[in-house]
Amino acid sequence: MPDEEIVIHNKSGHRIPSRKFFIQNIKKTLKVLGERKKIMLALVFISPQESKKLNKYWRKKDKVALILSFPLKDIVSSTSESLGDIFFCPQEIEKQSASYGLSRNVFYRKLTIHSLLHLYGYTHKRKNDTKQMELLEAKILQQ
Repeated sequence: MPDEEIVIHNKSGHRIPSRKFFIQNIKKTLKVLGERKKIMLALVFISPQESKKLNKYWRKKDKVALILSFPLKDIVSSTSESLGDIFFCPQEIEKQSASYGLSRNVFYRKLTIHSLLHLYGYTHKRKNDTKQMELLEAKILQQ
């Protein structure tokens, strides 16, 4: 599997899982997706205020988002691909992980996989799209 160039920037001031944690989960996802190119990706951890501002501007939703995925599919070369940026809100993730009955790391894992699938073009706009995405998520989580 090709190397990845993954930038992790924690602007939130909150504790997040390790770089190794994210690299392992990203590699597992890329393997299932059959990615052969080197990928470039940014993981940015932001405050609830920043999350709400981005969500309102880009999605017209006036609320804090757990994660926001911004694909950059236009920047592709023959040897590497810039997938895009994923913005996480650690405070919201910690708050909601408990309500789902999941540990913080399990929830981060699910969200990382979900976000990567969005960067690869998967959506949940239609019922069938949602089902396809959920099946792929489950397959990756079982790895």
